Amino acid sequence: MTRLIPFLVLLFFSSCHQALTGTQGSHTTTSDTQGESAKRQWTVIIFMAADHDLESAALADLNELEGVVFAGKPVSTLVLLDRHSGYDMTNANWTDTRLFEVTADPNGVNSSIVSPRLDCPDLGLSKNSETELNMADPLVLKRLLDFAIREYPAEKYALFMWGHGTGWRGGPLNAAPPLPLKAVAIDDSSAQFMSLPSFGQAVAGKGLSLIAFDTCFAALLEVAYQIRNDAELLVGSEGVIMATGWDYTSLFTGFLQKSDLSVSNFGAAIQDQFSAQYAALDTASISQIKLAEVNNLFICFNDFAGIIASALVSEPAKASVLNELLHNVESYYFPAFPADWYIDLFDFSHKMSAIRTAISGDPARQIAILSAANALQLALTAAVPASWAKNGSAQKLAVHVIPLQAPAVPVAAHEPAYIKGSMIIGKSAFVENSLHWVPNAVPQPDSLLDKLFYWNY
Repeated sequence: MTRLIPFLVLLFFSSCHQALTGTQGSHTTTSDTQGESAKRQWTVIIFMAADHDLESAALADLNELEGVVFAGKPVSTLVLLDRHSGYDMTNANWTDTRLFEVTADPNGVNSSIVSPRLDCPDLGLSKNSETELNMADPLVLKRLLDFAIREYPAEKYALFMWGHGTGWRGGPLNAAPPLPLKAVAIDDSSAQFMSLPSFGQAVAGKGLSLIAFDTCFAALLEVAYQIRNDAELLVGSEGVIMATGWDYTSLFTGFLQKSDLSVSNFGAAIQDQFSAQYAALDTASISQIKLAEVNNLFICFNDFAGIIASALVSEPAKASVLNELLHNVESYYFPAFPADWYIDLFDFSHKMSAIRTAISGDPARQIAILSAANALQLALTAAVPASWAKNGSAQKLAVHVIPLQAPAVPVAAHEPAYIKGSMIIGKSAFVENSLHWVPNAVPQPDSLLDKLFYWNY
């Protein structure tokens, strides 16, 4: 498999992934190399799916974690790392799947891993043997979380997903998609991926406080809605990030220096590190999404889409909306086609409000569009309390529209997994519950994507 290298419409080059950190600890306390211990406030679990072209980046990020000074800090970090057989020959060139508890390297960041391996009976892993796991299997993630929560109890738990990512991807569990369409945990050895619904099943009910995606295309309404009940905070990027991912030495050093190791401060540490690392990249962005606010955001978004859909009663009105989407609304997609196309929700609401007279000549409908746009923007402000973008925009959160076959050229039809009422299994919660956005197996007049792509005027 190859790692995805997404691009923003404006010009974006990169990929998606990475890992976290912790201390060398036992079960109810953490212990550093001086033998001190403290009550554990955080257990951080890093799911490092690197059985593909990001293998070298994964090893580099684990080494970055070992460059953090954890002495006396109440944090334990576990890294499940799955390597590939052909992209990196360092560290004895092992190619199986191994679980590590991150330990500070006295020599700082270098090319050698010093963190100890762990036995994990839940996953059939032994520190003295080689075992290859399929990281695309949601049971692997679920059992890793079960092990970490049981053996490393803490006040709070954070999950970092590291690797390729294309956001909304649904469909049958573990079915390999055609390239370059990938989802969140790509595993070359099994030629499979973990769909968004599968990911949601794995993290449901685990009591996580923070879910962070060191991947591309994670700050999406589809992703946030899928896990809206499964964590307090989601952190991720709307578009693409560099193949090297996040700077973990900087991220964790910044977090551990805070007097209050709260969820909000963890999110802020990720955002601070990211904004410093990507300060020169014009299309970079990072978002902190308050998941308790996502259900209301979902309702407001559906209302907004439904009002526009109902207002589209002519071909010229449809053309005005589609032209605005394709050419003026802030967009994100991979440079390899076909590519999923995402639009920024705040910019979408603003641009649709601005062309409301082209959408409809009815003053009442124009007022309804303006009111719904304002409501959506308020909901976005509540759901995305903090974000950073190089272009200065805020409330960064995107949604999928349709795949593109070339820049500004949509494909002929949506994939079945994004069509409500299609026969395919494994559709996301967003698709299943959408009222006025996603297309339907039988086109509906109050679905915006139906009106834009499948309706006869």
